[in-house]
Amino acid sequence: MGMKRRNFLKGTALLTALGLGGGTAAMAISSSRNRYYGGPASDHFDGTRFFNPGGTPPSGFSDLLKWQFGGTRAKWPEQVPVAASKPAALADDLTITMVGHATMLIQMAGVNILTDPVWSDRASPLAFAGPKRVAAPGIAFADLPRIDAILLSHNHYDHLDLTTLASLHAAHAPQIITPLGNDAIIRSTIPDAKITVAIGGM
Repeated sequence: MGMKRRNFLKGTALLTALGLGGGTAAMAISSSRNRYYGGPASDHFDGTRFFNPGGTPPSGFSDLLKWQFGGTRAKWPEQVPVAASKPAALADDLTITMVGHATMLIQMAGVNILTDPVWSDRASPLAFAGPKRVAAPGIAFADLPRIDAILLSHNHYDHLDLTTLASLHAAHAPQIITPLGNDAIIRSTIPDAKITVAIGGM
C-alpha cells in the first residue's frame, strides 16, 4: 500500500468538505509544520517535510481515487492458503520465518527480532474498512517466542500496525527501532514504548 497517513488525513478532510465523509469530523491539515518532528533543515529535510534528493514525490489523494475507481485495480483473491509454523523459543543459527508481506521473525544467537509486524485483519486506520488480509500470518500470534526487538521500516499501514505493536508491547515490551518521526506515531498509542530512533533511516 502506498498511501501515507498524512495523505489519508488530507483525503478524509477533503471528503468531509465535499459532504462525502460519512459524518467524519473535518480535520485541519497544516502544511506549515511537521507534527511528527521538528529540527534543522538538511539534505533530506526542508524544515517541514522529509524527502529523497532526486527522488519521485509521493502520489497524492487524486491518484488513489484514480486507482480505486479507474478500473485498473487487479482482482484481490478471497483467500490464500498458508501453512503456519511454530518457531522454536530460541535459535543459535540464523533462522528466518516468513509471517507475511514485510513481517519476518529473525532468530539468531538467542535473540528474536520481528520486522514490520502486522497481525491485524486489515491494513487500514479503520477496523471495518480497507484492504483485508487474505493470507493468515505464517506464525499465530500466540505461538510467537519472546520478542526482543522490532525493526520498523516506515509508517504505511501495512508496515506500522499500531494494534499489533500494542499487543507486542503488552506481551513482550520489545525494543522498537524505527526511523525518525515514527516514534511520535507509536507513542500516541503506546506512551511507554521503548524506542530507538534510527536517524540515518533504514
